[in-house]
Amino acid sequence: MSRDRKDDTSSAPSGAANFPELVIKNTREFLAGYQPSGGNGGVFCPTRRKIPVGEMVAVKVHLGRRQPPSVVYGRVAWRRPGRHILKIRAGIGVEFLASERAKCDYLLNLARAGASARSRRHHERVPVELPVSWRRVGRLEAFSGRMRDVGRGGAFVLSPATVAMQERVVLEIVPPGAQVPMAFIGRVAWIGRSGTENVFGIEWRARDAGGGRRIKELVRRLSDLQISLPPQKLPNQG
Repeated sequence: MSRDRKDDTSSAPSGAANFPELVIKNTREFLAGYQPSGGNGGVFCPTRRKIPVGEMVAVKVHLGRRQPPSVVYGRVAWRRPGRHILKIRAGIGVEFLASERAKCDYLLNLARAGASARSRRHHERVPVELPVSWRRVGRLEAFSGRMRDVGRGGAFVLSPATVAMQERVVLEIVPPGAQVPMAFIGRVAWIGRSGTENVFGIEWRARDAGGGRRIKELVRRLSDLQISLPPQKLPNQG
């Protein structure tokens, strides 16, 4: 969908919490605005905001009142002014990053399924960009990865290493302000590919009340970090 498309296989860069946010209000708006062309896919976001072409944005997609929104990252590919007489809505065309393909496919399948399918996600996710170390339960070999979002229900992880569906893993995360890593046990709920990396969704499996409290504390710290970050103008990445 981009007129001057450039390959982008990277994940959302640091400072993602400060990207301009666009909102897709419901399933109908997402399906009507979705555009598969351009390699990574994208969406038309109705808005009168004047965000420069090429700037990174976060698109918050709502697919029903009972499902928390998901955040998908992309670049502004084009802008369209409104034409009231012709009933043309003003808006912005966003081309998603290649790293968002698995998330975009998940949302698209969920939206097309309509009322016959519901997301397993019950808590809103916090977009982050944190290095993590993970290993299979009962194994010593550790692998590197990056956590892209996190919530009380689970997390979204990218890693060069592969993992199997339903496998139990241990994630070690050093949240902001902590000196030592916090360990969390989860189950692999889904797997996919994003460019040259593997992506997988983790569903937390707290063994005791203490594990549940650590998860809540992690999400709280990361949410507070987003609120406290000062606004900043990101460099032109086009």
